[in-house]
Amino acid sequence: MTRIITIAGFVSVGVFGIVLAWYAWRVPDRLASFGTLLDRVMTSRAVRITLVLFWWWLGWHFFAAAPLPASS
Repeated sequence: MTRIITIAGFVSVGVFGIVLAWYAWRVPDRLASFGTLLDRVMTSRAVRITLVLFWWWLGWHFFAAAPLPASS
């Protein structure tokens, strides 16, 4: 059950990101576009390294399978 909740959380974050990008495209004077945001964020090397490490950690925990129970 916990795995389903986790997957649903990741999917909802992805959907929210897509909706936010769409809104930025539709109303450019109210919100920066995703490309502008990435340009601004990725100027710092420390931020780029942090994001890579964060995505690696997230992927490791999301895709790693739970250990099988020990047989008796």
